[in-house]
Amino acid sequence: MRTTDPVQDRPVDGFSPDSGVIAEMIGRPLRFDSARYAPGDSYAEVACDRVLRARQSLGLTGETRASILALLTELTDPWGRRPVGEPPARACWVSIDGMPFEPSVAWTDGKATVRISLESPGDGTALSRLRDGQALTDRLDGRPGVELGPLREIEDLFLSDDPQGYFSISHAVAWRADGPPVYKIFLNPAVEGREQAAARTGEALTRLGLGRPWQALSDHLGGVFTPEHEPVCVALDLLGGDALRAQVYLAHSGVSAAAIDARAAVARDHVPGLFARALTEINGPDTAPAWGRKPPVTTFTFDPRHDRPSAAAYIPMIPVHDHDAAARDRAAAFLRSRGAAAAEPYTALLDALADRPLDESLTQNFVSYRGGDSHRFSVYLAPGVYRAADAGTR
Repeated sequence: MRTTDPVQDRPVDGFSPDSGVIAEMIGRPLRFDSARYAPGDSYAEVACDRVLRARQSLGLTGETRASILALLTELTDPWGRRPVGEPPARACWVSIDGMPFEPSVAWTDGKATVRISLESPGDGTALSRLRDGQALTDRLDGRPGVELGPLREIEDLFLSDDPQGYFSISHAVAWRADGPPVYKIFLNPAVEGREQAAARTGEALTRLGLGRPWQALSDHLGGVFTPEHEPVCVALDLLGGDALRAQVYLAHSGVSAAAIDARAAVARDHVPGLFARALTEINGPDTAPAWGRKPPVTTFTFDPRHDRPSAAAYIPMIPVHDHDAAARDRAAAFLRSRGAAAAEPYTALLDALADRPLDESLTQNFVSYRGGDSHRFSVYLAPGVYRAADAGTR
């Protein structure tokens, strides 16, 4: 299949097995390799430790090890009791080391929030992970602050008896200082094939009453979705009313930093050239080929109050950089150049979570950045417990 790129007006390749986002560990056997955790530690215990260490590094209070572990044990039941020394039968998509969870920290105007994304390992099959994800969603019903009504309007679009793609369903929980935890769900628009991903995404947003901002994005892209701007995930905050918020993650395969920036120009908070600068200053000017099988992502956020989405750039870190120290230095330098308050807490966080020297670790999945009136920076950090079984030691 050939089509035309509306931004650069040139032909692009269609969907193929070697185009688009491909998780680092998918299809590769895993081996346990941790200097901090014992093989007998459970997934829930390791997840709790990562969240607690992040919170302590950031000076956040209000939660204890016991309270964090209790919640994560509930959310990961039954797989959270498994020992980490026995890797999943098939690597999970949610984390770059194949683990079934990945913590992240976001700084918005200098205030930090800790979140952890969760994906059931199931029995290694996509269908088992889909069913486990549905079961977790059902268990969230009735929790303080959780509203499943919007999700129920669209969830049939993301179900299949033979799910395709790199993941089925995943969830996230974030701890707030002023209320109960908040939850999020990540849905796979390619569940019936990548060629259908854009249509399913558009239908979901229309059902949610977000058709106008989706149409604005689609029109900006010329109504054509290819691996150069491919919907790879639809996320929904499990909230209702004016708090309703949906996100669409567009991956950009084989696209320059300038072209990625141009695709974000539809966003109401777009700062011309900012995403291009973030990509090139963090990953270097000649890294578009190096992005290869892990392309950058733009996340567009939709809500009922606006006719255009907002946008954030997701910048791939590992394997673009050889190790966490190199990735840290580039990201921190970019943040300092923008006057962002997150630079120092970000570097301190990496030190607090490291279980080996940062020039030997491979844990930073993406960093994301949004400028404009409200600065936001996030880092997504794998636990660093697994490595590919066919990879050497470092």
